[in-house]
Amino acid sequence: MSQRSEGFFEHKCEKQQNRIKELERDCADLTVKNQELMERVKKLASRTPEWPKGYRPRRHFNKDNRKRVN
Repeated sequence: MSQRSEGFFEHKCEKQQNRIKELERDCADLTVKNQELMERVKKLASRTPEWPKGYRPRRHFNKDNRKRVN
């Protein structure tokens, strides 16, 4: 191969290696962020719900299934 094509492929290889390093860095950042979010979700999922002051949850019955009073 000529020196010109070798230089082209070396540049291409170096460019790909830089891209791989950049993607690995992004992956590491995303992994850390994912761990933080997993801990947050676990914490939020395990706590009891807190209703706003004055809110009273009601059970809604299907109109056809409730007992009819004459």
